[in-house]
Amino acid sequence: MKRFCIIANREKDPDGRYTGELAGYLTSKGCSVWTCDPQVPGEDAGARFHKVPADTECAIVLGGDGTFLHAARALLGRDIAILGINLGTLGFLTTAEYRGAEEALDRVIGDDFDEVSMIALDLQWGEKHFESAAMNEIVVARNGISRLIRLQVLVNGAIVSDYLSDGVIISTPTGSTGYSMSAGGPIVQPHARILLITPICPHTMQARPLAVSDEDIITVRVLKGSRSIPEEAFISADGDEVGYLSVGEEITIFKGAATARVLRVGEITFWDRVKSKL
Repeated sequence: MKRFCIIANREKDPDGRYTGELAGYLTSKGCSVWTCDPQVPGEDAGARFHKVPADTECAIVLGGDGTFLHAARALLGRDIAILGINLGTLGFLTTAEYRGAEEALDRVIGDDFDEVSMIALDLQWGEKHFESAAMNEIVVARNGISRLIRLQVLVNGAIVSDYLSDGVIISTPTGSTGYSMSAGGPIVQPHARILLITPICPHTMQARPLAVSDEDIITVRVLKGSRSIPEEAFISADGDEVGYLSVGEEITIFKGAATARVLRVGEITFWDRVKSKL
C-alpha cells in the first residue's frame, strides 16, 4: 500500500505532533498522505470523512477504541482498509501502540498484514431504519433509577426469552470485549459469524447470554411491568442515544450489508491482546 490518510483524535493529539511524525515517515517511504481534520469526541465528523480521497488505500486512525469505531463506521462501504494506532488508554481494537507505529507502517507498505472484516448492526425502529447504527453493540436499557424493565427477545420471530432486568445488549463479535463482557457475556474472536444477546443484571438465575448466527434477525420488545412509565426504555448504539421506547414498542436488529476492512500486523494474536489489555 502506498496511498494513506491519517485520522486523529484532537484530544489525544492536540498539537498534531503524532500526525506530523507519521505523515513525515510515510512521505520518506515514498507514500502519499492526506490528513483529515482531527476528530472531536462527541461530534459527528461524517462529513469530514467524505473528503478522504477516493484512491486512498489505508486510513491510519490515531486514538483509542472510540476514535477507531467512529472512523470505521464513517468509512463503511468504502474500499479503504483501516489501521489503528493507539494513543488512548485501552486500545483493544487498535493494532499497535504508537511506539511501534513505524514497524506497523513498514508492514502495511510491504503488504505484510492480515485483514479482518468488521460487521456493523442495522437498526429498524418502526418506519425508521438506521443503517450501520453500531459496530460494538445496541442496548435497550431501563429508563429510570432503581427499577427493572421487562423485555422480550425474539430471534427470527420466535420468542427466545423474557427478561426482567436492567436491559439487554445485542453485540457484534467486536463488541464482545466491551459492554457485553462487563455484563457477563463471552469474549468472541472478531471473525466469528455470530451475534451475542446479553441481559444486563437479570433478576433470575436462569437468564444467560446467548449466541446466535449473524444471519439471524433479533427483535427486542418492551413488555408491561409492574410500575410502567410512558417511556419505559431507551435505545443506544455504541454509546450514542437513539431514542426511547414505550410499552408495546419494539426494535429489530440485524447485520448490515457494509463491512469495515481492519488490518492486523505482527505476530500478536487476538488472545495476546485479550491477555494484555483485559
